[in-house]
Amino acid sequence: MMPWLHLYIDTSGLVKACCDANITFGNINNQSIEEIWQGEPIRKFRKLMLAGQRDRRCDSCFAKEAAGKASMRMETLDKFAHRMDWVQQTDLDGYSPSSKPIYFDIRFNNLCNLRCRTCWHGASSSWFEEAKVLKNNFGKKAIIEAAKDSGHLIDILLNQGIEVEEIYFAGGEPLMMKEHYELLDRLIENGNTKVHLRYNTNLTLLSLKDRSVLALWSFFDRVTVAASIDEMGEQVEYMRKGIDWKRFIHNMQKIKTELPHVQLEIAPTISVFNVDSLGELHQFFVEQELIDVNALYLNVLSRPDYYNIKVLPKAAKQLAQAKLESHLNWLSARGGSEVLMAEFESVIAYMNQEDWSHKTVDLRQHLAQLDRMRLENFETVFPVLKKALDLA
Repeated sequence: MMPWLHLYIDTSGLVKACCDANITFGNINNQSIEEIWQGEPIRKFRKLMLAGQRDRRCDSCFAKEAAGKASMRMETLDKFAHRMDWVQQTDLDGYSPSSKPIYFDIRFNNLCNLRCRTCWHGASSSWFEEAKVLKNNFGKKAIIEAAKDSGHLIDILLNQGIEVEEIYFAGGEPLMMKEHYELLDRLIENGNTKVHLRYNTNLTLLSLKDRSVLALWSFFDRVTVAASIDEMGEQVEYMRKGIDWKRFIHNMQKIKTELPHVQLEIAPTISVFNVDSLGELHQFFVEQELIDVNALYLNVLSRPDYYNIKVLPKAAKQLAQAKLESHLNWLSARGGSEVLMAEFESVIAYMNQEDWSHKTVDLRQHLAQLDRMRLENFETVFPVLKKALDLA
């Protein structure tokens, strides 16, 4: 249902099918949203969906579904089933008269204060200097902006007579972006506080200059904050360069105490670094009463290939599977939902779908290269992964 209701704008101003597929419908810097919304590229994509055909650029969703994991495609079908009439009204040319963008994901820029191992310059300005050395920088400047005039873009988004149902804020780091605060101000001014605000944030800060995000969230009925955290202590500070583990926990506790209506979740990115410790991470946050047992979103990394869990050698996969199966027993005893348990099972299935262990060469090379640049040593921080690679 994405091309009938979802407006995704990336940091270069391109309107795409979603944040995970390189399917472009237009560019807000030289086209209006109205032109893009009923333009030939999006209508062509709608016709493909209606015909039940698969676009190869959507393989990420279909691979996850094959492993039993809920994909973005399935999640959208579930959340927006009440808008199915927009799909049913679509004509043979892909034109849908009632269809409107009611689910926003606007990446105003790539501003971010962390250099996560599983990220890159396109999604983090802090990566720029290292990216230049690695020759994978996205453009010639650190900060990349979707629009020349972000205030005008916000005007366009909110002045279309559309009752927006959901806004997803991600990054970069959304809580560092002035545009995020400006958009919330406008929603409050317009009385549109029923919109579901949903975040993926590194949760390293809760304000920008004199603007407190907690004060703004207090106006909204539905706020879901998914904190990007993959490990604990020394391990997460290696994976997410620049994060302060203690500050992160403090910020979660502050939200929990001051805004109990905010739905707190954790959203680990599952990679070669943490698939074997995923259960421990989950149990820590539940036992610290920072999240409910089912408040977990598993984000299985697809790219870069060398961090994908399919790369792990057979022995490492067996160890990770045993630990995940043990965690499933813990989940069952703690009242974990069938949906969440199926998600963990799908991680095991996805990991075992293919043998990419030949790519451990690329993994070793990239680890060593970044370690030299950052004066770090993955072998001392991740001895289990080091041992697995030595045995590969």
